[in-house]
Amino acid sequence: MNAVLTYATANDQLQRYDTIRRRNAESAYNRNVQYNGQNQKMLEKLEALLTGKDEPEVVQAKGQELRELGAGQMKQVALPIGKTLEETIDLWRGVRTEAISVPEPTTADYQLAATASAKIMQTETQIALRKLAQSEAEIAVAREQAEAAQVASMDLPSAADRQALLMQKRYERAISTYSFQVDARLNGFKMDEPNFSKVA
Repeated sequence: MNAVLTYATANDQLQRYDTIRRRNAESAYNRNVQYNGQNQKMLEKLEALLTGKDEPEVVQAKGQELRELGAGQMKQVALPIGKTLEETIDLWRGVRTEAISVPEPTTADYQLAATASAKIMQTETQIALRKLAQSEAEIAVAREQAEAAQVASMDLPSAADRQALLMQKRYERAISTYSFQVDARLNGFKMDEPNFSKVA
């Protein structure tokens, strides 16, 4: 009887284990399908944009209506993004002038104008950084071209001059080696030791 009960409890535990394992595998599969499905859609959109099949959506602030809000609240405006940074600056300037051009500007109008000014400064900084990087790249290219021209214009020594230069280097090396040997003989081939003197 004990063996039957033991078998039944062991079999019950195995069934529970298999059920939990199947449930975990099914939920992992569903999460993977959902994740890959969203990624696949996004990849298809990006591929269509890159190949030119779809045009990017351009958000224009001019066609959007501003909601009237109470004091202290910011107006909701679609972010004006142009095709170039200069065009974006012009669009933000338009937003700023529209916000302040009302007869009695509210706090929300002033906040919108301040946000537009901040975006204009940020975009102008991007333009300046881009121009700085471009000028540094041009300077580096000009420097490389100047170095290449300098190397190309260098006069190489003739074979006789090269031989004379090599001979002179050999003589200088031989003289330094000889003078080292003479100094070593005068010192009795002892290593030079530092001299310490007592200072009273």
